[in-house]
Amino acid sequence: MSDAPARIARLERDKRDYPIPWNVLRADGGEPFFTVNDDRKAFRALREQRCPLCGEKLGAWKYHVGGIRSAFHEHGWYFDLPGHRECITFALQTCPYLALPKYLGRIDVVNPKKLPTKVLLDETQIPDRPEVFVMVAGSGVELQTRGALIPYTRPKRPFRAVEYWRHGRQLSEAEALPYLRAAMGAEWTPPEVAA
Repeated sequence: MSDAPARIARLERDKRDYPIPWNVLRADGGEPFFTVNDDRKAFRALREQRCPLCGEKLGAWKYHVGGIRSAFHEHGWYFDLPGHRECITFALQTCPYLALPKYLGRIDVVNPKKLPTKVLLDETQIPDRPEVFVMVAGSGVELQTRGALIPYTRPKRPFRAVEYWRHGRQLSEAEALPYLRAAMGAEWTPPEVAA
């Protein structure tokens, strides 16, 4: 496991010594459910511009991570909230879903009797794990409301930074391009990044 940034290193640890992200849902006894976000903390993160991973205030740039279409499709949105670059980079290197080539974890392995609340699944997401994760940054965040649910988010354009990740390793744009074009079309070109 790579070295945790200071913000992550300050988090409480589980019994395996893994840092517990600020936004994960916990059972009444404090047991974390790493695959389930706590909506109460998500709304607080949106209101107070906090990183969902470390819980600290965000800076000028807000970093999103998700699949290729979330980043680049004109109707693309993110389910997860923006965070600090170093927090998301750590997650891209260590989170089983983001970093492991054959992650098999599923939400249905969580015992629903232990959860302190009901869990909602978003059926609009593409169910397959992305081949490449894209981290993009913008100076602001756009919201798409969904009633009482946590809104979808995306960075305001133009993008300030773009990174490509696969299996816990950062890719160059050239390495990522075949995956990007498979998702976006053979003639697609990556967007310009603002200085």
